[in-house]
Amino acid sequence: MTCLCEISHNWFRYMFLIHARITRRLIDPLPHGATLTPTRSNLPNFMTDTEIPSRPKGISPQSRRHNEMRKEALATHPELASLSGPQPFTALALPLLLAVHWSFAWLVSDQPVWVIGIAAFFVGQLVYHSASSLIHETCHKLVFKDAAPKLAFDLALEFILTSYGKQLTYQHQHITSHHPFVGDYDNDYEHEDICALQARQSVFRDHPKWQPALTALTLLIHALPLGSVFLAGQVMPRVYRRLSGRPNRDPVPRFTGTSPSAAEARPYVLVSLASNLLMLALLGPWALLYHIWSLSLFLGKLGITNLGQSLTEHPGDDDVNPTRSHYGPINWILFNTGYHNEHHSFPNVAWTRLPKLRQIAPEVFHAECEKSYIAAWWDHVRGGFTPSRNLALHKEDQLPRCEGNLSIQEPSALRTER
Repeated sequence: MTCLCEISHNWFRYMFLIHARITRRLIDPLPHGATLTPTRSNLPNFMTDTEIPSRPKGISPQSRRHNEMRKEALATHPELASLSGPQPFTALALPLLLAVHWSFAWLVSDQPVWVIGIAAFFVGQLVYHSASSLIHETCHKLVFKDAAPKLAFDLALEFILTSYGKQLTYQHQHITSHHPFVGDYDNDYEHEDICALQARQSVFRDHPKWQPALTALTLLIHALPLGSVFLAGQVMPRVYRRLSGRPNRDPVPRFTGTSPSAAEARPYVLVSLASNLLMLALLGPWALLYHIWSLSLFLGKLGITNLGQSLTEHPGDDDVNPTRSHYGPINWILFNTGYHNEHHSFPNVAWTRLPKLRQIAPEVFHAECEKSYIAAWWDHVRGGFTPSRNLALHKEDQLPRCEGNLSIQEPSALRTER
């Protein structure tokens, strides 16, 4: 028994180290060698001149449409301007989320592995999704506006998430890549790599009978602890590349947002490490497994609510209503992130006041998701992991681009309109 305990603890120490190293590697400053940066006037105040690369000028047509929607709403309902501003009481959610997450980790700390997996799937990833929704609030400075309390909140949130700085990377990318360039493949980091997508589609088109097996293999990998963080990105891209004979990585540089410096990320890494070590010391290795498994499920193809939300937010090909909202009860635990159309039009309105936008201006905010998060996820899986956006780029074979036969140019500059 002593020997088995030692083996168990050693294995979990090894797994913990892998978790720390691999999760930290998720901080990928500029994939594909991009060297693009925004102007200082558009940057959140946690960025410094030394980390600012160049970026395309202007914003995408779909992002411009949200500016127009905001102007339309304010012209008819000027009182909407008073809804802007942070909501400091959001910080009270942190101890509650921490208590729920660590309590479940303690409850399963002496349970069989299959019980831990079920708990991570049905409870852990939802708690993680709820906590991750707060990253969205804080990156827009909708919890605390000043730098010091914002940093304190972010680090407290990091204690729950243990993202090893990934949340800081998200904050950079969300502000400098996603919001200004909705619907723009070359500049919005949320779009799947076109070459990886078409390599997978090529396999399913040429060998439709293989799709169920490859889909099942993908889900199996994503069901494993750290499977979505480590294995999925190593195994499946190689499988699709070999079976399709096509490149699976876009060689054309894309702007994926600014990135935090090592100095900015260091406190987050230290807090994550301290949180994992404390959980291991106080609750044991199986509790840490529950936490890691919850994180992995949330990030992967079995993160049903997280993936379903991403699949329903932006159609990709609608320049009139570029964003959809979901008004279901899941917003109660996701801090109203379903009010996505309202958020993109009024990004300075905190989550507690987003429903007011729709209530006051329903003629502006009426575009709803056509499917629930679960239905969108299920269709995504059944379709062989369909893209989350419908883009004109998807309708043509991009093999010349993927093979590097196109001249590499900086992303087209769009006319600036604020």
